[in-house]
Amino acid sequence: MTILLVMSLINACWNIFSASMSLIMKPSMTAMYKNGQFEEILQPFSAMGGEFAKAMNEAMQVFSQIDSKFYIILLVLFIASLIGVIRMFKGDKRGFHIYSLAQICMLINSSVFVYPLQKPSPFLSDLMLTAIFILLYYLYFKRMEMIENMQKPE
Repeated sequence: MTILLVMSLINACWNIFSASMSLIMKPSMTAMYKNGQFEEILQPFSAMGGEFAKAMNEAMQVFSQIDSKFYIILLVLFIASLIGVIRMFKGDKRGFHIYSLAQICMLINSSVFVYPLQKPSPFLSDLMLTAIFILLYYLYFKRMEMIENMQKPE
């Protein structure tokens, strides 16, 4: 359980940083992409086979189309997820509910802003990963509840 919580903690912290940077850099990166400056930056990579440059160009195209609201919502949801993980570290079952709700809202947020822009959409893999973590946390807290009930004197 500790490993899962540490992984969730790292994920939340990394994505809080990532969403913050994306929000800050989005206007200038979108302008670079639309002005053709991004293609100039990728020019040296084109000589090495071009697959990296092509993938980066496609990623930047998607990035430039994503509404900034996505990153604001994502930032708030990852902060909520972090709060949930910290509470779960302390054994608080409410942390599980906060974490689960935040993760489900992240899927909805991505479904509205990002998945329609990506082909193929990573929705199923994101859904499976979210479901696995929520299920494992649920089973852990259910087990802890059973142990507590067994230890109570009647």
